[in-house]
Amino acid sequence: MGDQSPAGGAAFLAGLAAGSRVAGYRLEGQIGQGGMAVVFRALDEPLQRQVALKILMPALSADASFRQRFIRESRIAAAIDDPHIIPVFAAGEADGVLYIAMRYVPGGDALTLLRRTGPLSPARAAGLVSAVASALDAAHAAGLVHRDVKPANMLMDAQPGRPDHVYLSDFGLSKAALSSVGLTAAGQFLGTLDYSAPEQIEGRPVDGRTDQYALACAAFELLSGAPPFTRDQGMAVLYAQLSAPPPPLSAHRPGLAPAADPVLTRALAKAPADRYPNCREFADALREAFGLPAYDPARGAPLDHPPTEIAYLSGPGEQWRAMPAAAGPAQQAADGQRTVTGVARQIPAPRPEAVPGGPAAASEPTGRPSRRGLVLAALAATLLAAGGVTAAIIASTVSRHSAATAPEPAPAAVSHPSSPVTATARHSQHSPGSSADRSPGGGTTAQLPQAIRSFADPGSSGQHVDSVAFSPDGKLLASGDADGNTYLWDAATGQQVGALPAPASTKVFSVAFSPDGTVLATGDRNGSTYLWDSVTRALIATVRDPGGMAVNSVAFSPSGGLLATGDKNGRSYLWHVLDGGHATTLAGTLPDPAGAGIWALAFSPDGTKLATADFGGQTYLWNPQAPAAPPAGPYTIPGRQYATAVAFSPDGALLATGDVDGDTYLWDLANGTHTVIPEPSTVWGVAFSPSGTLAIADADGTTYLWDTTTNQQTGVLTDPQTGPQGVGAIAFSGDGKVLAAGDTNGSTYLWKAS
Repeated sequence: MGDQSPAGGAAFLAGLAAGSRVAGYRLEGQIGQGGMAVVFRALDEPLQRQVALKILMPALSADASFRQRFIRESRIAAAIDDPHIIPVFAAGEADGVLYIAMRYVPGGDALTLLRRTGPLSPARAAGLVSAVASALDAAHAAGLVHRDVKPANMLMDAQPGRPDHVYLSDFGLSKAALSSVGLTAAGQFLGTLDYSAPEQIEGRPVDGRTDQYALACAAFELLSGAPPFTRDQGMAVLYAQLSAPPPPLSAHRPGLAPAADPVLTRALAKAPADRYPNCREFADALREAFGLPAYDPARGAPLDHPPTEIAYLSGPGEQWRAMPAAAGPAQQAADGQRTVTGVARQIPAPRPEAVPGGPAAASEPTGRPSRRGLVLAALAATLLAAGGVTAAIIASTVSRHSAATAPEPAPAAVSHPSSPVTATARHSQHSPGSSADRSPGGGTTAQLPQAIRSFADPGSSGQHVDSVAFSPDGKLLASGDADGNTYLWDAATGQQVGALPAPASTKVFSVAFSPDGTVLATGDRNGSTYLWDSVTRALIATVRDPGGMAVNSVAFSPSGGLLATGDKNGRSYLWHVLDGGHATTLAGTLPDPAGAGIWALAFSPDGTKLATADFGGQTYLWNPQAPAAPPAGPYTIPGRQYATAVAFSPDGALLATGDVDGDTYLWDLANGTHTVIPEPSTVWGVAFSPSGTLAIADADGTTYLWDTTTNQQTGVLTDPQTGPQGVGAIAFSGDGKVLAAGDTNGSTYLWKAS
């Protein structure tokens, strides 16, 4: 990042103090600066919205040709219809300065994420690459070449109650525009040297394949921790970009699938004609090499369900705490490489660690911590330096990511719902005795349960099963669908026996049966919980959360007298359930101490504790009989990733929490230690069987079974036809003999668990 400005820049900046106005925007604070522009967080006063306002230096604004090109190209960029290009609200000239107003992105950038976490997992890196590839192909179709694709220009929008969303920034300052004012003289080029293609360095014509080369350099860096052509001197980097063959990724990060090497080699070919035809084909090939499902553009669309991955920044006035440097590939390899389902992954062994604060923290809570904001933007201000143009970035804190996602087997045939389902077990693809026949913990994988039945939610094409629950007697299965309906199934025959379309329902996020099985509660995105008679299928009552926001989780107490609802507004509510659900009264409000939305909640088997897992990666234990009392905890996921799932063991001694980064934490509530169970991708659900087996629903389309007494994996259940976000929900039957796995393809699979 440079700090030099064109002539007159210092005086210009001095006049841009907080509170001043430019083009109708009130400046609130500087958030980035480069050689050609400075970026402010600003308020669009007529619309009362925050924007990121990039203001160009006077040397650029003084040139009439540049002004015309800048405004024209900014408008082209603003008109490109792709959800991953940073939205441009306005571009023009006012008071003698050029400006561009863009979406204010409260999140971080991929470079900051990389520096804080170390190399990303293939799933996370591929997600970034696919999103940026979509943006680039759209720009290329409109006739724009970005010329400065790099991790620092990959922004991650982080908003409470929404999935994180990737944006590509810094369109609008093209080489053509800059050359009009002599800023791209002979021997210089627009771009950043570590990511610049040979034709870009040599001043030859560039096209979309030039951006593909840069994207491949960025992908290499996200996966290994450094760009492919790292050298001590800039000139050495230049020569390497022009003539050195790309290094194999597998040599820089042992354990990754070697199938990625030829993909990156092709995208990094010196001749543009030898690369992929477009960026999307490169991104798809990279996903295929890692065994990841095809990219689903819909995953980046704003939803009301909590996000899957996030980058955090502290709130106003808060200071960063020192964070240990991320382990490099060598150190990670020393932690122990393991082979899971035929692909070597760097996965740490289950490890006991002390709970932050220890048992004393659980028994003597420190009160409510200050609300932590998801604030600030990382918008790049472009800087033209001797080695090229780089971006000015603001730091963000982000959590580490888990190990690589294993490849998915070929889908097995799914029969009629009333017929048995033959599922291909992952380890069955390998020869006996191979490393894939062993669990991550080192023990031999047990005989896998058999998929015995499937249920396809009617009309649920493209929908997700967000929650599943068995009735206490195991005869009924309820599946809550993103299509806004809850479906009831006869678990023995596979026949649908009811559909519960709630009034004004949008998406059903959670379902739960009362202990006597007579009432079914469904939590809805619209801020209501609906109570149904499970026999007559009639709607009994509508319970509206006072916060009026999405109900992400519902649970009955073991006695059935209380219903807990977790709201994305950062509160859980306790309701007295009377007269078979016909009467409900508010029994208590549980405000999340961190002010974060609630994703999941669960009662302990004896009903003395209610666990609430929040968007900040923290889980609190409340006394349902004394809701006004401070909670125990927090039980904090390192890095404060979203806590996406929570469950108590049958004896109440263990608490399992899952996170978006692919780890499940087993908390020993007696001695304050925890064990980490790593999984390939986001954990959407956790559930204990009566015998203590832990099932973990993973976004890679797999349910993992774990023996909590031996810390050994005992089974890997691969959904025959998994959806774009894998297994979204799991539940054991009351006797533990059947496991239900709800998939994001709109189907639920039953597995014979014992």
